[in-house]
Amino acid sequence: MNRRSFLKSSGLLIGGLYLSGKAFAVISPQDRGKLIKGRIRAHRRNIAHAVVSDGYNVAVSDRRGRYTLQLHNNAKHIFLSNPSGYNVKSVNGFAAIYRLSNSGSYNFELEKTNYNDDHHYFLALGDPQIRDKEDARQFREESLPDIAQFLTSMPQERFHGISLGDSIWDKPKLWQDYKETIGKVDIPFFQTIGNHDKQEVTADEPDDAALFKEFFGPTYYSFNRGKAHYVILDTIRYTNIKKYDGHISTEQLSWLEKNLQHVPKNHVLIISVHIPIYNSIKNRDELYALLEGFQQIHVLSGHTHRNANHVNGHIYEHTHATLCGAWWTGPICTDGTPRGYGVFEVNGTSLSWFYKSIGKDRHYQFRSSVQKLSGGMNRIMVNVWNYDPAWKVNWFADGIAQGELEQTKGFDELAVALYKGKELPKERRGWVEPGRTDHLFYTQTDAKTVKIVVTDRFGNEYTEDIQLT
Repeated sequence: MNRRSFLKSSGLLIGGLYLSGKAFAVISPQDRGKLIKGRIRAHRRNIAHAVVSDGYNVAVSDRRGRYTLQLHNNAKHIFLSNPSGYNVKSVNGFAAIYRLSNSGSYNFELEKTNYNDDHHYFLALGDPQIRDKEDARQFREESLPDIAQFLTSMPQERFHGISLGDSIWDKPKLWQDYKETIGKVDIPFFQTIGNHDKQEVTADEPDDAALFKEFFGPTYYSFNRGKAHYVILDTIRYTNIKKYDGHISTEQLSWLEKNLQHVPKNHVLIISVHIPIYNSIKNRDELYALLEGFQQIHVLSGHTHRNANHVNGHIYEHTHATLCGAWWTGPICTDGTPRGYGVFEVNGTSLSWFYKSIGKDRHYQFRSSVQKLSGGMNRIMVNVWNYDPAWKVNWFADGIAQGELEQTKGFDELAVALYKGKELPKERRGWVEPGRTDHLFYTQTDAKTVKIVVTDRFGNEYTEDIQLT
């Protein structure tokens, strides 16, 4: 069944759009290239300065809430860059920023938040990447309960989620398992496309993201919450499952330039991608040029199955480890980072964050190991997975301060024990191997006791006492 037939059979054609239980609206072919008009309101009050786009052109509502948008011939979706102060609507757990009201027109109807969304939170999920029913089971029975339990201790209405791509692993039949699991989290989730979320192109379907769009809508878009402007981009130039590279299309860059003209430069800019920008996007300088003038930029990425932070002036890139660990074969990623997800708090233009490990409380931020050496010496290795240069990793020997541990690049000892060699992991996916990382710290000592004190960039301290005799 082709995409047009699929949408006709599963939805309702209203006002030039196919509407259904999905979180987006698809422009009917006869409306492409036309000039459309609409209105944006909330409880009969007009909303001015709201941005509407088809992914090519951008329109802004006037004081009466009205906008006029010239649709591009290739446009497939219309989306509202959800304005600050208004709820992100949710359809079955997914953010419905693309869905119009069922009024027979191109009007958007919004609802104001019952709180000040200058203060809000979000979750960042890296690479669920489910390929079979066992992966889906672990996702559903291990990851989901942890997320749900964490949210019970937080103001859940202030949360949204961002999936950073590779939600599935080349198996479209698993989209339903993924959607059902995420839907149970009960916060609106925004989707980023990953390389494993794309498909081989055919003569009948030349769009490698067609299936993704059927489920989730556009592969690039924007929205606002408080004083933060969020942008989701597609960073995969895809040929086939084995052949792709990191690249941002000309269409996206052109749209982004128009979109950012309507964002105050003193707002926080949060960009979500799959393939990391700082070291893997071939035309990243073209993107960076569009970001000039913004005072604070955070990039959220995934793809590597390892945790890393790269700080370049006012641009901070958070490359997230995964929900799946080492492809659902063990409790940690190949760099030793536990399965988990990022938790971010946005308060005005201030951001703070931490990494939440599955099955652990929020204070679990490092893991140490001890290797016995000759002559009564011990080698202490500490893996601080969310480390960045503003963190401190100090140690005490028999109660006496010794300063900072020495940073090194190498292999996490637990990852070596779980994944090193053709016989490991024992049960599935034996090709998994440990990977080198630079968030390791070490020392050698003959002390009887050692205390590790890790301080993050926000002044939070995490400690561990190690008895060596």
